[in-house]
Amino acid sequence: MAEHHYIIKFDDETGTWSHDTDSEEARFPDGTIWDEETQEWNYPYQGDGEFYRNADVYDDYLSHIISTMDC
Repeated sequence: MAEHHYIIKFDDETGTWSHDTDSEEARFPDGTIWDEETQEWNYPYQGDGEFYRNADVYDDYLSHIISTMDC
């Protein structure tokens, strides 16, 4: 199993939610996906157009969810 970690922020001036990739890079320097089997952190994008365990699909899901949260 792999755990995907995201940082979501809310801007109280604009009333909008967003995926905060800058904070993720700062807080998860070894990647945002924890692989329980290997006990290692991984980056969603692996290079050469490859994503770790369909991380691009999950990112798309997250974007859709965030868009429904805006006030």
